[in-house]
Amino acid sequence: MIPAPALPNYTPTGARTSPLRRFLWRSLFILLFLGIVGGALGATFYHLAAPPDTFPTQTELIIEEGLSTTKITENLYEAGYIRSPFVLYLILSFFHDPRDVKASTYIFSQPLSAFALAERLMLGDYGNDLVRFVHYEGESRMKLAARASAVLRGFDEETFLRLTEGQEGKLFPDTYLLPKVYSAEALAELLRETYEVRISPLRPAIIDSQLNEDEVVILASILEREANSAETKRMVAGILLKRLEIGMPLQVDASIEYVLDKPLNELTAADLDRESPYNTYLNDGLPPTPIGNPGLTAIQAVLEPTPSPYIFYLTGNDGNFYYATTNREHERNIALYLR
Repeated sequence: MIPAPALPNYTPTGARTSPLRRFLWRSLFILLFLGIVGGALGATFYHLAAPPDTFPTQTELIIEEGLSTTKITENLYEAGYIRSPFVLYLILSFFHDPRDVKASTYIFSQPLSAFALAERLMLGDYGNDLVRFVHYEGESRMKLAARASAVLRGFDEETFLRLTEGQEGKLFPDTYLLPKVYSAEALAELLRETYEVRISPLRPAIIDSQLNEDEVVILASILEREANSAETKRMVAGILLKRLEIGMPLQVDASIEYVLDKPLNELTAADLDRESPYNTYLNDGLPPTPIGNPGLTAIQAVLEPTPSPYIFYLTGNDGNFYYATTNREHERNIALYLR
């Protein structure tokens, strides 16, 4: 049998598509899909960035000092200024520096988009002047509360003292720019948060010191009253730490001043004999709590004291410090510089 001849390969025109054409079609489909998705996302984004119907106008919006960007966007969402806290956060992050949001009291005359709102947050509304409030180093919470109630509207002194009970020493002293209307709750939270921010980098050094964190703060609060410069604070810190180490009473007038609320120069011999856990003439060791709120310089002085042979010190009538290694030398300094 003679085999049939083989037929040549034959594909009708259009029955098969070349690889290049398939690639082009697939690319076109992907681009079309991405365009549709991107357009939908863009439309959604701009819708969420538009001002909501609930946008408050002619109403005070208070951005408090120390708030995180996340907290600010959440507060604005809850107050009805924005449709989405996430969208405002993205705008602040991509088009601005979110750390530059200005603490201020804002008033908007008309609804703003999230983009325009972000611009205003970068500028601040300083026409609604912030109050420059100074919490002095070494100041007690009671004196702080009395001053705050005199300058801040909406601040309740009794509420502040109740909220900060047991927190003396951890209400960080600094200069704060606050809205005119500021509550006791807001100030208490701000002072505590600032303490955490400032003390956090020092915690490794505190762990390495001979005192725990509470004790460091107590001693630093004493230094605020007993010394008057970074140098003298470090020197006095070294002396007081030495007294603690050898079991000698601290014998500082400042702790008596705290419980009597009496200036140092008005303390009498009878005051120094008064029974109190804050009397460091009658009791060994540190007083039970801080006697004020120490600043960074005093805290660092406790952690980096100046070593010396001295065990006594005094502040002369001329404002200078005089040191001694023995009680006899100390008595001589008293005769020379305090009488």
